[in-house]
Amino acid sequence: MHNFPIIPAAAAPEPGLRARKKAQTRADLERAAVELVLDRDLDDVTVDDICARVPVSHRTFFNYFDSKEDALFGVRRAWGDSELVTARLREVYDGSVVAAVIDTLFRALPSETADPTLQEARMLIAARNAGLIRRRMRRLDDLRVGLVAAVAELIVFASREQPPAADASTALVPLEAQAELLVTACIGAVRIAVREWADEGAVGSPDDVSARSVTIVRALAPLAVR
Repeated sequence: MHNFPIIPAAAAPEPGLRARKKAQTRADLERAAVELVLDRDLDDVTVDDICARVPVSHRTFFNYFDSKEDALFGVRRAWGDSELVTARLREVYDGSVVAAVIDTLFRALPSETADPTLQEARMLIAARNAGLIRRRMRRLDDLRVGLVAAVAELIVFASREQPPAADASTALVPLEAQAELLVTACIGAVRIAVREWADEGAVGSPDDVSARSVTIVRALAPLAVR
């Protein structure tokens, strides 16, 4: 198991030129997908259109994303990489496992290459296309293995830092099962919070929706999650 020490930003090595170029290409593809879908119906936007706007080849596009929906929401194959997800959870953990998982689900991954200005645009697109949220969550379900492994490590770290209230039933549930249940609850909470946001006229910031997601999860089992 990894420990989760707080690592100063200065300790992280600067990415090389190749890594920076890859990060920029990925960011450009995400932004192109968002801008095109804001201007047109989702069904009218193709991978060809996204590639033409950047511009890159189809082969380059599929090095980063499996579909236009993945590019639209920044859902990357990296979600299956437990080390990368562990690093992201470590970055945002501030005493709450639930908040760290919600933040990691809600924001693009990894954070250093994500464009925060795209988040509200993505939420607007989701509000116009109800099926997109279901598709995104199914995609995260497909890639949740890396997230579950990383969350299990975070649970262990959190229990050392802040031992949970005594509960004999928790000891009966294996750590990996606890992590999977928490991930499943968080994915569902994000889905509910975004749906509520859309139903209420898309009023409120991404941070408001993220906070609402945390509240929903905590309401399910206030003694079992933090």
